[in-house]
Amino acid sequence: MRRPTIAATVALLSAASVAYEVLLVRLFAIEHFHHIAYMAISIAMLGYGASGTIAALAGPETGDTTRRRFAGACLLATLSLFLVPLAARTIPLDLTQLLWDRRQAGYLAATYLLLSLPFFFSGLAVLLGLKLSSANPGLVYGASFAGAGLGAGATVGLLWLTSPARAILWPPLAAALGTLLASAGRHWPWPAAGLIAVAVTALAPIALAPVPRVSQYKALPQAQALPQARTVAEYTSPVGWVVAARAPALRYAPGLSLQYTGSFPQQVGLFSDGEIAGAVSLWSSAEEYDMLRWLPAALPFALEPRDVLVVGAGSGTDVEVALAHGSESVLALELNPGLPKLAGMVASGRDPFSHPRVRTVIADARAYLARSPEQFDLVTLGPSGAPGTAAAGVHSLNEDFLHTRDAYRSYLAHLKPGGVLAITRWIRIPPRENVRVVLTAAQALRDAGVRNPERSLVVARSWATATVLVKPNGFSAQDLEALSRFADSRGLDLDWYPGVDTTSLNPVHRLDEPVLTRAAAAAVRSEEAARQFARTYPFRVEPVGDARPYPHQFLNLRALRSLLGTETGSWIPFAEWGYLALAATLVQSVVIAAVFVVIPVAARHRLRARSVPALSRPAVYFGLIGISYLAAEIALIQQLQLMLGHPVYAVAVVFSALLIFSGLGSLLSDRLEVRAGSLPPAAGGALLGLYALTLLGLVHLFHGAPLAIRAGVGFAMLLPVALVMGMPFPLGLRRLVRSEGELAWAWALNGFASVVGASLAALVAVELGSRALLAAAAAGYVFAAVVYAAGSSPAEAPGHTEGNRSRSTGCPDK
Repeated sequence: MRRPTIAATVALLSAASVAYEVLLVRLFAIEHFHHIAYMAISIAMLGYGASGTIAALAGPETGDTTRRRFAGACLLATLSLFLVPLAARTIPLDLTQLLWDRRQAGYLAATYLLLSLPFFFSGLAVLLGLKLSSANPGLVYGASFAGAGLGAGATVGLLWLTSPARAILWPPLAAALGTLLASAGRHWPWPAAGLIAVAVTALAPIALAPVPRVSQYKALPQAQALPQARTVAEYTSPVGWVVAARAPALRYAPGLSLQYTGSFPQQVGLFSDGEIAGAVSLWSSAEEYDMLRWLPAALPFALEPRDVLVVGAGSGTDVEVALAHGSESVLALELNPGLPKLAGMVASGRDPFSHPRVRTVIADARAYLARSPEQFDLVTLGPSGAPGTAAAGVHSLNEDFLHTRDAYRSYLAHLKPGGVLAITRWIRIPPRENVRVVLTAAQALRDAGVRNPERSLVVARSWATATVLVKPNGFSAQDLEALSRFADSRGLDLDWYPGVDTTSLNPVHRLDEPVLTRAAAAAVRSEEAARQFARTYPFRVEPVGDARPYPHQFLNLRALRSLLGTETGSWIPFAEWGYLALAATLVQSVVIAAVFVVIPVAARHRLRARSVPALSRPAVYFGLIGISYLAAEIALIQQLQLMLGHPVYAVAVVFSALLIFSGLGSLLSDRLEVRAGSLPPAAGGALLGLYALTLLGLVHLFHGAPLAIRAGVGFAMLLPVALVMGMPFPLGLRRLVRSEGELAWAWALNGFASVVGASLAALVAVELGSRALLAAAAAGYVFAAVVYAAGSSPAEAPGHTEGNRSRSTGCPDK
């Protein structure tokens, strides 16, 4: 088989497998919830790690045997890419039940193993392709990384054309072409083509009408279960799969006053990735339109703002509130183009985005504000999702850069003198998110130079939502009178306002404890009082920044231990299940990685007592570089997500850059003397440490640039660190591995660390933030450099020419 043919096959398989991985990220976000998307990286690492282990255990083989196995692995990779998405739909996995339904642990393990099969076979095929070109592997090796990088980038373009459920059918077509190339000229190309044709036929029903199996705890399946419900339209883009659904019983009016007695309009719900993003009201009378004046989001309009910015406009409800109150101009910022598009479609052009006083911009709000000098009388952010999902804690591990301390400071900077920031969120019992909003708003005021924020904060509450008003110049007596009149007429409780007598409050909507009043009192008193209040509160409610953008994550270990010991412990899985589910996936990944990556090596290469010391150094070295690479990757994805505006863009850029430049680094490592092999991991550690200190600042610096420039800058930022991170694994093979058994253990331990590292890194990011995660990765590489420098004499490892381990070579990362 000619090297160009092998290279083309490897490039196609690498592109297919990485495209499949990126699409799994999107599908997990749709079918489950966003934070579970990190599981896709762990699944890929499991498949790649197992393939590397099998390849290392296989031992010497003839060229003809390798060619047959290469073609067979290509065929199995293609078939698995076709059939696994279909088979996975038969597993009734529901991660929201993981903590009380024992069967879900088995379903999770089955999903892990099943979804890892395409990565296993494609990784094995790429490794065998490298063996076939072992005399001069550069072309094939470069093709593997180039294909993988292009696959990640091309997937973003594909998602503009079709939904993730349909897009998952395209990677196997690229793999099928590679399989036919691999089998050309041999005696079995037609059977291979026949099997692929059977797979395509079996997948035809799902290709014609693919419907994601969306979690029952999301709003879309709940709306579709209503009587006479029907889907009106769909729109897809990389940032979201939007569905418009209509049902006579569908109602969406966040916190609507219980004193409202008017009629309710017919509505069409808009759902992004299965979650409610708002509703388009089909107004039929002025009486119905008056409903907008009875929403809690209308409270700041008692101050008569003229120029309004709506952040996260969604379906346009807050835009309509502004229009109903006579605002002269409204700027609607929305990242997801499908929401304004479908709003206009279902309302036949009578949607708020088509109003002459409304300017709609499709952009990430943080990026837009970073480049815009505009100022407004009111900046408003409405509640996201539905009260049910908020109470369930399903968003607890979602990165959200719109509700960080840095974001609030940006909003305040775009207020005119006398302008107001309004933030409305769902109330969760016990209150958590609203408490964090109050503390974050007060801290943002201090960051903006307001020394005494006591006169700058108002907290109002309905039966379902709480609205925090922030006015840097302070609320005047006239402002407070207007707000009080509005609140009294709508049955809203003012939990805090300047000069409030907390002993005389008589709320309409009672909480067990007046926690919002206490939080506001502490927040305006002093920074130390706010910190003390957050420390003693049962949940984690301190302000968060861009380095740890988890404003919806409230569970901490101290609170968990305390609450599990009470009679209310039974509701903890409902309140904060996301955090606990991620911890459960970490435990599961440890077990699965041990069973399918480490134990096979242990069974083949049993350790004698005298070999343990010799193996301990390689074990530490390869484990460190495996887990450090994954930690760096996830931290970089999180920080670049802020710059690029969405996880899919960040995943595509980080995957592409790390794959291409790490592959180049692996090739360049052959030019280094083995004695100098400690320099690349040390340099990687130094660069990651520098990134921990400066990368977020660079992200903010380029945040206002157009998306294409931001993507290019992100790609360039990753070049130096990815280059040196690609060198430690092949250098470690040359210095620390001196036998087939040690080679197998190197593959296995690096693979185990990579599988576990994905889930562990996600948990570390939640607890400590991306800067701490980058610092931990830096420390891991520096420690690996020390281990390397203290290693054994240089030795040419068996099979070391296979080079660096990565997604494109079918093995865990570096």
